Amino acid sequence: MGVRKYQSYGRTLWKVDAWLVRPDGPPIRLRQSKIPTREQAVALEAKLKTDAFEGQFFERHRMATETTAELLTQYEKLGAQENRAWSTESGRAAHLRRHLGQVRASALTVRHVEEYRVRRSTEKTQRGGPPSPATLDREVELLKRALNHAVRLGTLRHNPIAEARLLRRPNVRRMVVDEEMFGRLFEASEEPLRPILLAAFDTGMRKREVLDLRWEQVDLRSGTITLAPQDTKSEAPRLVMLTARLAGTLKALPRGIGAAPVFPNPKTGRAWEDLRRSFRAAVRKAKLHGLWFHDLRRSFVTRARKAGIPESVVMRMSGHKTRAVFDRYNVVDESDLRIAARTLENHGRVLDTVTVSEGKNTKAPQPN
Repeated sequence: MGVRKYQSYGRTLWKVDAWLVRPDGPPIRLRQSKIPTREQAVALEAKLKTDAFEGQFFERHRMATETTAELLTQYEKLGAQENRAWSTESGRAAHLRRHLGQVRASALTVRHVEEYRVRRSTEKTQRGGPPSPATLDREVELLKRALNHAVRLGTLRHNPIAEARLLRRPNVRRMVVDEEMFGRLFEASEEPLRPILLAAFDTGMRKREVLDLRWEQVDLRSGTITLAPQDTKSEAPRLVMLTARLAGTLKALPRGIGAAPVFPNPKTGRAWEDLRRSFRAAVRKAKLHGLWFHDLRRSFVTRARKAGIPESVVMRMSGHKTRAVFDRYNVVDESDLRIAARTLENHGRVLDTVTVSEGKNTKAPQPN
């Protein structure tokens, strides 16, 4: 026990073999070898005993042994409280646990992240293809947030993958549903799904905003839906205006009281948790292959802009807080370019007519 000398490959080295006393538990034996000098070994033994007495050694020991899965579990409690879409995040966490769960969190490196992406790229999602770059970025972002949370709690000294870069490859979908396509989808849907689809198509509300809609939020007299900050992903209140056909559909539904769901699942009587199976069946029947529920929101934004509604108003209607995100939903296609060209042509003809009738010089002004 204590500091001892030994020989290794013709070299004289020193090792420490000591029992460290816990402040509130049984002692733990620590052995460390390959120390170059006796002075260093003695100093190390003294430091370990001091740290053990103050509790610092065991705290570092705990930090060094906690796995990635354990830190994800710690973050899960916070995430479930702060993130209304944690059900989606839990699926991402499951992939992280499967590939990196047994790795010590303090030993994670950027290389682990790169290898994780490679392995995940060989897997198939529920849609049958590999995960998109955006999906992989969201999973890595979740891991970063969990590690940052551990740093705030003192479980980790620093985030070991803070320097890991995201792929940030464009993942913009351009599917836009027009009235004809929506009519086909509506007719192909089961009865309980139809008002949900109409609410998403006519208001641009997010899927969770629609599914979680309560009767206390709906005012049929004024034709509005009031979303409080806790009801929206952006945590900003929003007033949603009802179209005439959506208002008529809501009036025809059985009226609930207070927090009763507007669109209850007929099997449970509660708000829908997941309607992917019903939606996919309707998509297949309507022969709209590749359509996602979220495409209805993009379609609302694009249709509203093409109808001549100012983009600032459309952003208020859809709840987009930043221009960058709004532009991803506002699909500009060939028809927009043709309309713009015709508008410029017509504007040019008007200017030519005015110029000729007034006898003005049509030459461009020369710079001073």
